[in-house]
Amino acid sequence: MRQRTAVFSTVLGWLNIALTVAALLIATTANATADTISQVRHVPPAEAPPHAPLALVATVASAWEGNLEVRFRPLGTTSWQGAVFARQDADQYAVTIPAVSIQPPGIEYFIISTGQATVAHFGSAGDPHSVAVFRPPVAVRRDKHLARHGHRRAQIRVAGQYVDYGSRTIGDRSIPDRYYRVDADVGYRLLRFPLKTLRFGYTHLIGETPKTARNNDGTCQPNDDPADRCTLEAGLKGGGWFELRFILRDGVEFDARGMVMATQQGFNVGGRSELRLGDSQGTHVGLGAEIIADVGTAGFFRLGWGTVPGFLMSATVEVTDFPAPHRDLAVRLIYDVARLLPGGVRIGARLGYQARDQLIGGITAGLSTALDF
Repeated sequence: MRQRTAVFSTVLGWLNIALTVAALLIATTANATADTISQVRHVPPAEAPPHAPLALVATVASAWEGNLEVRFRPLGTTSWQGAVFARQDADQYAVTIPAVSIQPPGIEYFIISTGQATVAHFGSAGDPHSVAVFRPPVAVRRDKHLARHGHRRAQIRVAGQYVDYGSRTIGDRSIPDRYYRVDADVGYRLLRFPLKTLRFGYTHLIGETPKTARNNDGTCQPNDDPADRCTLEAGLKGGGWFELRFILRDGVEFDARGMVMATQQGFNVGGRSELRLGDSQGTHVGLGAEIIADVGTAGFFRLGWGTVPGFLMSATVEVTDFPAPHRDLAVRLIYDVARLLPGGVRIGARLGYQARDQLIGGITAGLSTALDF
């Protein structure tokens, strides 16, 4: 009997010790928990606009001694940054992630509390929450158009061509009908839709063409001067212009140009317009007209294609009375090819044939170059 009592007393003693240790562990855990957060509720955002501060709000069920922190980093990076929540009222806390960290394609974060112990409340370093940073549609559209030009916004172009309609024989004289033209311009892709491009340019167009007044026998005017070649100088000595390119919708563009110039007859004005369907740097069709006072009018239809890698090509049919408005209409057939080189360089060549009637005609030849930067 005494032996059983001793065993029972020993068991009670060990049980008492175990209860005491358990009580101490519970008290220690309670104290540690009191130094952290008992419960955190947080509703995460699904997406955010780029380059704008991102505010996060958390609701805490009870007070604590310690800090509530957010650890964040842009997607694709490896280093975490941190920010501490600040109390807004009795149980709400807020923090703002700076705008510099909010960039496409997104940001990821998790929330912890620090005190005597570090406790994860929302996500973790191994499993953070991701927030998509969206780009506005206009920014996506702008990037799409820039990508077609190698993300270069500015361009310088120079083009020259020689146009010969052939020579007529009047009496004993050969009368030429020809001109050359040089265009130079600089443009900037503003991409403030619907406005796409601003362009400033200069045009020089000078030629010689037959006079209109003739004797019945086809010779020059009465009392002819032997030095008179029965031609007159035509064209414009120099003209400046300003052009706007609009995107009416993707794949539909419209150019509008205004010109001021010094012609053979004095100061005058002109203009050019073109409606284009398709990619101007690839396959497209274009329909347009150019009117230059004292020089003439031209209407054209162009088919362009970019199906050969590294080359741009086009075929154009033009009806015009250049270089003087008193001349008969001529029909021109023009072929252009441009080679795309590294660094935004483009070199082009032009060949063509034109005639004012069925009797005579001549060639077109030209070169061009452009630099995107």
